[in-house]
Amino acid sequence: MIFRDKGNEIVAAMNGRAVALGDVDEPIFAGKVVGDGVAIIPSSGTAVAPISGTVSFVGPQKHTYGITGFDGIEVLLHIGIDTVKLDGEGFTPKVQKGDRVSVGDVICEVDLDVLRAKHFDTTSPLIITSASIDKVKRLTLRTGEAAAGQTVVMRYVLNK
Repeated sequence: MIFRDKGNEIVAAMNGRAVALGDVDEPIFAGKVVGDGVAIIPSSGTAVAPISGTVSFVGPQKHTYGITGFDGIEVLLHIGIDTVKLDGEGFTPKVQKGDRVSVGDVICEVDLDVLRAKHFDTTSPLIITSASIDKVKRLTLRTGEAAAGQTVVMRYVLNK
């Protein structure tokens, strides 16, 4: 897909390789049921804020993070596939609901070795949630190697 230099930016939340959401081995994400975006196959366990805004939720199992940007768009980071089953093991949140964050602020430390040892897929969807996607007129995605807090992996233009 052609990556245009227009629209609001969402950066990679983790170091690694950004892949198309359709390539994720989980129908809920691949089918874009919970929203649209990319997934990161992480090379390190530090997760950062992909946008500036307010932490709208931290999942009770510490593997999901929602951030609502100042424009009202909510972005979800879901660290790993089926990691809800770990009940928080291997995840150390660095934020809580209501915290204000800037792009690149650390939101979670993840022990990827724990996930791998228990045979969990570390692929981490980064999406604009289904509750927000209807506000988006155009979404452009970028795949390939990505640096957390730096590489733009999505751009979106809001409906007027």
